[in-house]
Amino acid sequence: MFIMDVPATPPQETPIVLVQAADSGSTVMQTDYLLQTCQQTTSAGNPRSAFRGVDPAGMLKIYIQKRDNRPVRVESITNVTLLEGTMHGKIFEWVDSDGNTSYYYDAEPNYVGNDRAVFMAEYEGKVYKIVLELHVYTWVNEKIPSSCPPPQLIKINGKPASGSSSYDLNSIPVAFADLAGAAVGRTGITLDSNAAGYGWFIDTTPGLNEEFLPTSNPNEWVAKAGSAAAGKMDILSARPLLGSLKVA
Repeated sequence: MFIMDVPATPPQETPIVLVQAADSGSTVMQTDYLLQTCQQTTSAGNPRSAFRGVDPAGMLKIYIQKRDNRPVRVESITNVTLLEGTMHGKIFEWVDSDGNTSYYYDAEPNYVGNDRAVFMAEYEGKVYKIVLELHVYTWVNEKIPSSCPPPQLIKINGKPASGSSSYDLNSIPVAFADLAGAAVGRTGITLDSNAAGYGWFIDTTPGLNEEFLPTSNPNEWVAKAGSAAAGKMDILSARPLLGSLKVA
């Protein structure tokens, strides 16, 4: 069984929708919305400082308040869970004496660059996947404008939310065919039956990425030598090649 998964890149930069394999007996929580957001942070100083704080529930609260023009209690955002940790540090939980949980980002010492964490949360019966891009500096000057773009909410199924794009994944057919030349995919979605001779690597553990190594770009990975993915085509490490694919 194939499960469609929206990539963690801005919609305008997303040439196709990713496909990942899953066990037909597994239970997958349906994501209703994808919130792409960003914040600046530091890799120096106290890991529990305000600049190191990560607040996915607060980010979702602020976005919904602005979108719906109504107050939202942060307590009404429940089941906040870290789905994917960062590559250049770690996200850790801190529970205070009142039992309130906070998240903080502990970067590698003096790391400068981009990082990313993915959270899941629920609000009013809807499931939100929160993709948080972190712009990491050794220190942050609050007087300098933020390098972060405005947050964006994508409705996964049905009609798009106000001011957002739509990915109606149930309406996108997936097919395999023998495509001409070196093309391995095109919109529709049609994937070449043998990935232009490379063969497809189908990842049965997409949340682990144990067959891949990170690169300087948090959105691009490379297959480990000797792994099941080495020498084969896959969307995770093939994203730099998408410009050459037959994608409209």
